[in-house]
Order: sequence, then C-alpha cells, then structure tokens
Amino acid sequence: MAHIDCSFYSPSLKKNAHVIVFLPSMSADDYLENREVHYYDKDKKYPVLYLLHGSYGDCLDWSLRTGIERYAQDKQIAVVMPSGENSSYVNMAHGEAYQTYIGKELPEFMVKMFPVSEAREDTYIAGLSMGGYGAYRIGLEYPETFGYIAALSGAMDMPGLLCSNVAHAQKMPANYKAAVYRDHHNMAGTRDDLPTLLKEQLEAGVTLPKLYMTCGTEDFIYPSNEAFYGKACELGVQVTYEKFPGVHGWDYWDAHIKDVLKWLP
Repeated sequence: MAHIDCSFYSPSLKKNAHVIVFLPSMSADDYLENREVHYYDKDKKYPVLYLLHGSYGDCLDWSLRTGIERYAQDKQIAVVMPSGENSSYVNMAHGEAYQTYIGKELPEFMVKMFPVSEAREDTYIAGLSMGGYGAYRIGLEYPETFGYIAALSGAMDMPGLLCSNVAHAQKMPANYKAAVYRDHHNMAGTRDDLPTLLKEQLEAGVTLPKLYMTCGTEDFIYPSNEAFYGKACELGVQVTYEKFPGVHGWDYWDAHIKDVLKWLP
C-alpha cells in the first residue's frame, strides 16, 4: 500500500486537518510472484473505506494498532483515516463541524486528489466505539454518499451510555460532553439518538445504506449494541449483527475489521 500522510486546510473545521490515506500499490510480493496487477491505470478508481477512531484517539490509531494496511491491500480498497478528536463526529455545539467535514468535505476532497471512486456502492464508512457511533451518524445523515456502514463495539445507544454508571462514560471530560451535546440527558428523540435518526430517515423514504455491527459479548458497550439492534429490528431495518467473545480493545478490533472487509462487496 502507498501510505500517505496528508494535511490540508478544512473550511468545515476552520483549521488544518490531518488524514492518513492508504492506496493499493505495487508490493515486493507482486514483483517476486510476477503478479500483473494494474494499479496505475489512468481511469482506475478504488473503492474507499472511511475508517474512524474512538474516543481519545486520532488518525494514526488504526494504522499503528491493527493490520488494516495489509488487509486493505488484499481487498484492493483505499482506506481514509481522519482525526475526529473527541467530537463523536457530530457538528459540535461549541466546536468544529466534524459531521460536515467527514460526511461531505472529506469525500469531495478525496475524489479530487486520489484515485478513489465517488460511486455510492463503492463508498464505505466504519469505526470503533465512538467511531462506530460516528460511522452510523454520518452514514445515515449522508446516505447518498455512503452505501455501507459498519460499527465495531459502537456507542450505538449514546443517550443510555452517557446517562449510565459505566466507568468509561463517567470519565468522559465535562468539556467533551458540553462540546458535543447541548443537553446530553435529553438526546433521546433527537437526531443525536441513532434509532431516532434511523426512524426519521425511513419515514422520509431514504434509501438506507447496508448496515453491519460487531461487538464483544464481554464488552461494557455490549448492552448499547443489543439495544440499538433491537430497535432497528422493531423498525424492520435489516442489520448484519455478529457477536464474538471479547472486550473493548484492539485485539477484538484487529480481528474483526477483517470481518467488516469480508462483508463489504
């Protein structure tokens, strides 16, 4: 894979944005095994996965802690890993517009600068934990852009999680909550709540992206996934949901990002 460390000015964020981009490219194995792979054809456009980090992370997390570079090379897809800070990937009440940045501006930038497809069926978004919430939030807000959404250990029931006594939620910085939510105790029934957003998009007649979830059965966030899946089923929405033994950590995400890639077309 070509590994590109990219920085550019983002009008949505009103500051420079940092993105890691992986593009399929010639490898030593291709050379040694005489593989004829046409990476550099003039009109070639790769499917692209926008891959989001979790809370307290950044754009380097996936590349440093998993084998996503190798997995994407095998799949022959591009991977775009932006930094989203502790934003939950929403347009923050007192901060940057990360939803607009990743849902609209970043895909537009990518198709202009790199050989990636702009077709909906070739454009995917996924993330872990906070990034799982962000993937669903952005994918459902921009269904004309993203054809597939996946969450790994996603914060799928954000109102319940933030109002719970789960230690991770309680340790969330006060300014993080204030920046993301005007009143995080009243998220239910708003578009900040994924089941509500899903229901509103259904009622609007939107063609939904295909949906995938995976979560470890020993993960503290497992009840959040169960709750969202149950509500999606009540709405008649098809979600591919896979559960495996595991906790909230990189061993699980490294293993099961491969399941996400297998699920993608």
